Amino acid sequence: MSDQSLGPYKSMIETLMILTASVLGLFAGSLFTEAVLLVPYFRSLRSGEFYRLHHDFGPRLYRYYAPLTITATVLPLVSAAGITLVDPAKSSLSWFAAALGLAIMSTYFLYFRRANLSFAEKRLSEAELGLELTRWSGVHNFRTALAIGAFVVSILAASRVIGPALSTP
Repeated sequence: MSDQSLGPYKSMIETLMILTASVLGLFAGSLFTEAVLLVPYFRSLRSGEFYRLHHDFGPRLYRYYAPLTITATVLPLVSAAGITLVDPAKSSLSWFAAALGLAIMSTYFLYFRRANLSFAEKRLSEAELGLELTRWSGVHNFRTALAIGAFVVSILAASRVIGPALSTP
């Protein structure tokens, strides 16, 4: 399908692509900020102080990240499905961004849910906590890299769909 044949779906697809890139950018930036500011600070704390702060910050971080993570997972899927219906030839990058979003979401179910519960329940000794926070940091950095990748790919996907339309008179 050519750019002109996006027809009545053109503005919807463009809006989805821009919204997807924006949400993924916010998500990647949030994860990066957490990785460079909060995680090193939390790793520097003794267990008693960490557990005290986790009691306060854990629920707040969850309330922030839960809807953002869900949106950063669902929106790329919707965007990829939308462009596939309108112009399948231009959908591969959108599907790649969506797959990265699913990979990010999977880290919660495969690791973070259990680890965060062990923090909330204060189950770990000083030594165990240090090891778990090191592991947590590594998985978080992996998730952050995936999010940055998804953001970059979503921009490339949007430019593939919207870019040619911008250059036509």
